[in-house]
Amino acid sequence: MLNDLIPNFDDEIAQMHALAPSGWIMGFNLTYRGPEHLFNAYPDAWRKIYEDRNYFFGDPIAMWTMTHDGAARWSEVRIPDLRGVMSAAKKFRLNYGVAISRKVAGKRSFLTLSHPEREFTDDEIARCSAKFHLWTDMVLNRAALTTAELDVLRCFRDGQGQQETAALLGIAESTVKQRALKACAKLGAKSRTQAVAIAVARNYL
Repeated sequence: MLNDLIPNFDDEIAQMHALAPSGWIMGFNLTYRGPEHLFNAYPDAWRKIYEDRNYFFGDPIAMWTMTHDGAARWSEVRIPDLRGVMSAAKKFRLNYGVAISRKVAGKRSFLTLSHPEREFTDDEIARCSAKFHLWTDMVLNRAALTTAELDVLRCFRDGQGQQETAALLGIAESTVKQRALKACAKLGAKSRTQAVAIAVARNYL
């Protein structure tokens, strides 16, 4: 499902693998049943132990993502590790890490990445945070498209041209063009046709 929502998904995933060689995980729209969308790239053996021992409810990093917005290195999280989750994780080379969390429209999403040898740099954290911010908008927030931008895409979907769209919406053609350009940028689309296709596939329209 995420590969339909995030443009160039395979390339994005490959970049995350390179950045977090000992594993990473991201989840969108967390509820009491778990995330609506989840991608888990931690080692299978660690995932099994984590699930079998029900570590989620004692994991200080998971707790941090549930109660904070922004980003923090694992070493900066001051929540007590009463169940020894972090020491158990080190057996799988999950030695350093960063947690990123964001709440959109009341929905919590998170990204955590790990590295076996070093802390993540400020630049890496900033780039990951920006990428995750974009992804949460794409997955949960209609790519942050405005109602006006969606109206333009809807007209294009229905076969209207730029001039017809302007007349139908009562705006200038230049405004139609600007809204279309903004929609393309937010959707990662190279053309209006692709933007409409993406918006339709994601049920934005």
